Amino acid sequence: MNGRLGACFIGAAVAATCVVCGCQFHNVTEEVRSDEQMLPVSFENSRAEELFVKAVKTTYGKTRNVERIGLPSFSLYSRNETTAWNANCNDHIRKMDTDANLVITEREAQSYYDSLTTPAKG
Repeated sequence: MNGRLGACFIGAAVAATCVVCGCQFHNVTEEVRSDEQMLPVSFENSRAEELFVKAVKTTYGKTRNVERIGLPSFSLYSRNETTAWNANCNDHIRKMDTDANLVITEREAQSYYDSLTTPAKG
């Protein structure tokens, strides 16, 4: 009887640890839009290019969960996506280049970068 009680206690401890600390039994991350070519963008000056690179680095490599069976801390299956480097750059180019002429000015770059780094009010 003591053996069963000990096994139950160990099983409960393992389950509690998984739920509290987080366990994922099958986690898959795939890169999306990996065949996308980078837009032929140019920059007004080196400061505009520097701000562009900083903006791109703020989001590159971040994953987004698209499918999950279970909870965030305890899931049986989880599928995530991350955007490829060129696609991530293109997303920022489209948002940063407000006049859509594929030339990013320092003003456009600064305005967009500030919008990324300033916390949203609300």
